[in-house]
Amino acid sequence: MMEKQQDFATWLDARLPTLKREWNRHMAEYYAPKNFNWWYYFGVLSMVVLVIQLVTGIWLLMSYQGSAEQAFASVEYIMRDVELGWIIRYAHSTGASAFFIVVYMHMFR
Repeated sequence: MMEKQQDFATWLDARLPTLKREWNRHMAEYYAPKNFNWWYYFGVLSMVVLVIQLVTGIWLLMSYQGSAEQAFASVEYIMRDVELGWIIRYAHSTGASAFFIVVYMHMFR
């Protein structure tokens, strides 16, 4: 198994020579400040929550009707008939509040 990983790494390095250098520069050999603590994770967590918001929002948009007559019926349709629609809707509505909480925690660490 280790030999296959080495072969793949060699193959990838031959085709993308800057990938390893950039990985080392930005990820593996990145110097962190001495006062680095767990509060810094809220920056990455805010990006994760934002991506979840975007994905669930696009997913909900596929089933939503924006007209005044059909808006409530489309939300009912999402909650009852769309596969896992209720989870997606609640993840989206809860994620909005979670995003602001996480961003404020990151800003005021």
